[in-house]
Amino acid sequence: MKGTGPALHDSKGSSMATARDYFTQSQHMQFGTIVTVTGDSVPYEASVEVVYDFEGGSKYLKVYLPETTIPDRMLAGILANASELIWKPENEVSVTQGFAGTSERVTTAELRFSGRVLVYTPSIIDQARWNTLAEEIASSGLSLLVRDGTYAKVRSENEAPLAFISHDSRDKEGFVAALASELTMSLCPVWYDEYRLKLGDNLREKIESGLKTCPRCIIVLSKNFISNPGWTKKEFDSVFMREILKGENVIIPIWLDVTKEEVYEYCPPLMNTVAVDASLGAKAVAARLVGVLKANPPIR
Repeated sequence: MKGTGPALHDSKGSSMATARDYFTQSQHMQFGTIVTVTGDSVPYEASVEVVYDFEGGSKYLKVYLPETTIPDRMLAGILANASELIWKPENEVSVTQGFAGTSERVTTAELRFSGRVLVYTPSIIDQARWNTLAEEIASSGLSLLVRDGTYAKVRSENEAPLAFISHDSRDKEGFVAALASELTMSLCPVWYDEYRLKLGDNLREKIESGLKTCPRCIIVLSKNFISNPGWTKKEFDSVFMREILKGENVIIPIWLDVTKEEVYEYCPPLMNTVAVDASLGAKAVAARLVGVLKANPPIR
């Protein structure tokens, strides 16, 4: 057995996030093992993790099953040997969590097993088979929750950004960060650098991918944006050329403390595109954008 740690993945460009991607995402500490199980007469490696919720005082099992025609039987085999495969190695590891300078200390030994078994798998089988397994394990105090290939597809589609937010970083604190937050809370996903970029990412590739694949581009036109000869200019040129090349209506401008003369001087065609004034406030601007972005969601 070997341990596995959490890793954060996101879909690149228009690719779909997978069951494995969602399995690896976690907000909690976890202890993981790799177990070998047989399915379709072939040995498979399944990932099993004990997830620790120190604040909630509980822990649960999270399992990833590779694609097979019998994921339910594979899981049954893992759970039948859970004492040896999972709990024995997990009990050999003790972790204490707390805050420096306070008396708060919570150990893994204090966490109670909730009985939840959360399963991720790309396999899609008749729900009746999962229901049968759920009934079988219920007598052992286990509760089954399955997220299969259908779940991954639907979730990935719902999380795909509807617009790219092009802005100058100096405008984050005063407006842009609040706008991105309001859109997200309205269940309108957007490509915003603080949400989509992580350490080690290739900045140019990620930004170019977002500009090419997002259906719309929200451009926060400000004095900072207009005077910036770097990234904002490159982003604007890219999306403007996309409009010309593909004949698409991509740009949604937001005017942030700029005049008509300044916008005209920057790009005359923008004067012909209906804009929203940032002076309305992030909440009101977001409400208008949601109406536009969700009115005709893209077909993916």
